[in-house]
Amino acid sequence: MTSLEAYTYRPVLFSIAYKMIGNRAVAEDLVQDTFLNWLKIDQQKVLDVKAYLVRSITNTCLNYLDSIKRKKEDLFDSINPMLSELKFTPDFSNIDIKCELTEAISELYKKLPPAERAVFVLKEVFNFDYADLPEIIGKKADNCRQLFRRAQLKLSEKKERFALDTDKLMKTVDDFRNATLGEFSNLIEGLKKDIG
Repeated sequence: MTSLEAYTYRPVLFSIAYKMIGNRAVAEDLVQDTFLNWLKIDQQKVLDVKAYLVRSITNTCLNYLDSIKRKKEDLFDSINPMLSELKFTPDFSNIDIKCELTEAISELYKKLPPAERAVFVLKEVFNFDYADLPEIIGKKADNCRQLFRRAQLKLSEKKERFALDTDKLMKTVDDFRNATLGEFSNLIEGLKKDIG
């Protein structure tokens, strides 16, 4: 495939970047960076160009979000001495919530199969009881306990086992945020659908 043909995937890459970053100009820049990197590699070795470019833009976006987070942390570290002189301390605890949430859920998608991911999210994050999980997961409570233990072990490893589906990731981030406000239906429906 020529570089010109690869460029036909630009709308797909932009869509992914925009969903992950939420800023049109930054998304455009990240897509451009992805294509510049594409020109530097040996393209003959790439078996699936679309899959390669999608993974590349996803990683570029995650790296961008991580760099923004680090810059904010550095900024806050530098202004902390000034803040300590104030009579109040501003609360910055929620400023990186979307970035951190996206990174955390992307780790779940890359390391865990659907059933383990569902049990981990519902048990660890939302404190569901094992007795409630069989109806959602479709497995007995004892099996859910085993799935949870396996999920914990896999998350402690560095190995990534699965390709990241960006559309699914961003939908899960939205569903997860809604679940923190008490609206669990979309999150549970999505987890069940993944299990199949």
